[in-house]
Order: sequence, then C-alpha cells, then structure tokens
Amino acid sequence: MAKTTAKRTMKSNVKHSKSEKSSKFKLYIYSFIIILVLGSFAVFTGNKYFQDISNHKIYVEGKVYELKAGATVKQTVIDLLKDDYSEFMLSLWGSFYGRDFSGIQKGKYYADGSKSLTDFLHSMQKGEVFVPKTPVITLVEGMTLSAFLKRIKRFEDLPADAEFEKKIDDPKKFLTDTLTDKELEAIGGIHDSLEGLLFPATYPYFEKDTDLSMVKKALKHMASYMEKEWPKRDQSILLKDPYEALILASIIERESSIGAERNKIAAVFYNRLKKGMMLQTDPAVMYGVSPDFKGPLTRSQLRKDTPYNTYTRTGLTPTPISMPGAESIQAALHPEKSDALYFVAKSHDPKDGHIFSNSLQEHNKAVSQYRKKVKEYRESLQDK
Repeated sequence: MAKTTAKRTMKSNVKHSKSEKSSKFKLYIYSFIIILVLGSFAVFTGNKYFQDISNHKIYVEGKVYELKAGATVKQTVIDLLKDDYSEFMLSLWGSFYGRDFSGIQKGKYYADGSKSLTDFLHSMQKGEVFVPKTPVITLVEGMTLSAFLKRIKRFEDLPADAEFEKKIDDPKKFLTDTLTDKELEAIGGIHDSLEGLLFPATYPYFEKDTDLSMVKKALKHMASYMEKEWPKRDQSILLKDPYEALILASIIERESSIGAERNKIAAVFYNRLKKGMMLQTDPAVMYGVSPDFKGPLTRSQLRKDTPYNTYTRTGLTPTPISMPGAESIQAALHPEKSDALYFVAKSHDPKDGHIFSNSLQEHNKAVSQYRKKVKEYRESLQDK
C-alpha cells in the first residue's frame, strides 16, 4: 500500500515538473515576443526620431553659422539642434551617422532654413562657405545728378560723409580735389556742374566707403573712359572738347533707349549744328524746367527761353542734361553717315523707335503718321 502511494506521488511530481517546465517555456516565449515587439518598436521609433533629426531644416538667427576649427560632427549637431532635441538623442545620432560626414571644414555657412541637417553637413564637408554679397549702387544711363544723389541717400548702410553737401555744392573744387590734371583734361576741364560727369555703372561699396566716395568712383570712371575714347573720335565731328561730347551724348541718351538708333540721332544733331539749325529736342527743354521734370511739356514751357531751350537757342546746351552711358558716348563720337535732319517717334511705344527724315516734307508726313497712331491707341484704351 505504501509502495503504491509512493509511486502515485512520484508520478504526480513528474507531472508537476513537466507542467512547470511548460509554463516556464511559455513564459520565455511570451517574454521573447514582448522583447521582440518592444525592440522592434524601439528601433522603429528610434529610426523615425533619427530621420526627423536628419531632415530637420537648419536655421540660425542671423542666418550664418560659424564652424570652428576642430569641431566634431557630434558637437556640431548638438550645437545646431540642442533647442529642438535632447542632447542624448543628438549624441546617439552623431555616433551612428558621424562617419558619413567626416572632414567637415571650418568656416561660415548660410543657415536660412532651406537645408536639412544632412544637406547642411554635406555643405560643410565640401567647404561651401558663405560668401556675403557685396552691396552695390547702380547709376542708370540717363539718370540725372539729383536723382543719383537721392538714390545714394536711401542706402542706410552707406555712411554719410560729414562734408558731402558742402563738397557736392562746389563742383569746381570737388573736381580739382578728386581728379588729376590728366583726368580733368579727359572730361574737358573744370565745370560748374557734375551733371553728365558720372559714368553709369553698378558700383560695389565696401566697409570704408561713404556716399561721397561713391560719387568720386563714378567721376573717375568717366574720366578714365573719356581719356581712352576721346582720341578715337571721328575727326570730322563738330566738337571742340570732350565736355561737348558728353553734352551731346546726354541728349542722345534721353532721346532714345534703342542702342541701334543712337548713331542716327547723333547724325541728325550734327547735321543741324552744321546748318546752324536749332536742335529742337524736348529732353533739353524739360531739363531747363527742372532736372527732375517728367513732362509732358506745355506750349508755354516750349516757348519760354532758358539756356536749355533748344527751340529758342541754337547750339548745344550749357551742360549735359543726364549721365550718358557708353553707347550714347560712342554715338556722339562716331555718328552715322546720314543726311537726316529730323526724327519723330513711330508710335506711343518708345520701343518702336523713330522715323528719320531728310526733308521737312518727309518729316511732316511722319509726324502725321505718329499722331494718327497715338490717336488710335488712345481710342483703343477707351474701348476697353
């Protein structure tokens, strides 16, 4: 009886042992599955987190980030994104991906929010350092002196010279103080106005520049240009010095914006000067009303005699009426061979150019055509 009970107990223990092993095995399986799921979730979450870091747009206040010599990728990433991510995760990102961006180069880099972290680091690898754009001031062809001086004053980052007004208001002294004797000769000597003496161009300005130094640059540029070009002039032109060339060039500049026409316009003015005819050019009359006058001219303004009224006086105006560009200067120095004495616009649109005529009869016909086209244009506007 005792033996039977012992056998039963042993069988029960064996079953219990098997049951415990089965339970432990299941527990291991469940634990493994849980660990696997949690691990997969952690990997997924980590990858997504790392991806977010990689794609994060880099913006720095002031838009320029300076990478110091010896900085590591990990240090740089932490410095760039410490306000947006934990330092621990950024450090992990650097550990995983830092090798991909080895060799980042010191310097300043533009960080305006357009590049992701990885793109930004690639730029650092390539050494694509930020090169600041040099600010510029543009003197446009046909611009008057007063308009250019107003433009200069609008540049707040261009320091003002304490004696700017005083020096500009005394052109003769300004010219002699700024130009050498050779440069003065190149522009025809000393004059009462700086009008027409500044060369139209785009001028960069730097840390030591002032509003006055920019005027000096443009003045010296014109002197340099005329020094080279005046000796090459057509020797048949009726001009006594480079200054008269600048006067005529300034009128040509205001008469047409079409480069191909300027030599023809120059020819008309020379032909009229040879015959003692008045130039009869509206831009000169407008300048006589005011350098900033935009028009249209009235009959009384056309009839009022001023030194610039080319309808009441023969010859050139006393000074240039604008800043002539290279094309207009070349036209004044090398006019087209032509017998034309007149020109008038083809239509209301300046881009259409002008009709040139050798006789008054031809000119009157061209004027009639011009007026007809302007009338048709105005009527078309009313119909809309």
